[in-house]
Amino acid sequence: MRKTDPSITYFFTQSEHEILKSVSAYMIGVPCDAALDVPVITIDAFVKQLPQTLRTQLRFGLHLFQWGPPFFIGKTRHFTQLDPRDAVRYIETWANSRFGIRRKLFRGLRDIAFLGYYSSR
Repeated sequence: MRKTDPSITYFFTQSEHEILKSVSAYMIGVPCDAALDVPVITIDAFVKQLPQTLRTQLRFGLHLFQWGPPFFIGKTRHFTQLDPRDAVRYIETWANSRFGIRRKLFRGLRDIAFLGYYSSR
């Protein structure tokens, strides 16, 4: 595994980096620990190469995902503050939503999580 400085990001802010790390851990099904810093840095570098419109949409979607629990599962916490059972339930509401935009964002976040995870293995 490559050694990188997890504090270095190319596109995401440090708080977005933490949201993405948490989302990735749940999507992949691994503990959210320092080992996920490398995949998130990989994701960050990949996203930096995307067209500006897509990067803006991804950033907006990541914040929507973080701030959505009060609206979608009635919890007054951010996604990164949910207990594991609620976090899994919350993610499932995105995966199975009747709204196509929520399902697309779920798939996009899941896909980049797997991209980062498997590119570092």
